[in-house]
Amino acid sequence: MPAPRIHADQVSPRSKSFASLLVELGVTHLVALPDNTSAPLLDAVRLEDGISLLFGTREGEVIALASGLWLGGAAPAVLIQNTGLLEAGDGLRGTASRMGAPILLLVTCRGYAKSRAAGLEPRGVRITRDVLVRPDLDSVAHMTEPTLEAWGIPFLHLRDAGDLTPVREGWAQANREERPVAVLVDTSFS
Repeated sequence: MPAPRIHADQVSPRSKSFASLLVELGVTHLVALPDNTSAPLLDAVRLEDGISLLFGTREGEVIALASGLWLGGAAPAVLIQNTGLLEAGDGLRGTASRMGAPILLLVTCRGYAKSRAAGLEPRGVRITRDVLVRPDLDSVAHMTEPTLEAWGIPFLHLRDAGDLTPVREGWAQANREERPVAVLVDTSFS
């Protein structure tokens, strides 16, 4: 079933800026697994002529698709949620990182706001059993950055939808270092 038609007046200015930046940077394909947080960004990308939007069924597949596109001469970026980032580990390790594919990973940050509401900064919490079972937390917020570090994937933070500098910097770093670089999208674009 095709995606519903989106009109430009239905997309936020911040989402439009984000999609325009991807085109400006030279991203040819955005490979994604949609979620509620990424929906406004995907709507904006649908309106851009200079970028193709592809979807996968699992995050590991999204990484493999992006790696294959890069191997074929394209310049892809990936848009997934941090829960799916954990699922994509083998695709990142065994395909994208191993190939030296300069893929920008745009990772929406599920659980970060919930953690902050509980008085905990996601990065500063030691992952213990108590953190993993707390009903007021989503443990993925506390696992995202340590997992990226363990996998050797550099990351930046996008905390303000009005300042897309981390996206520009992540794209440049991925291409300069010839490896995946993540931008943790810790903000809303709706």
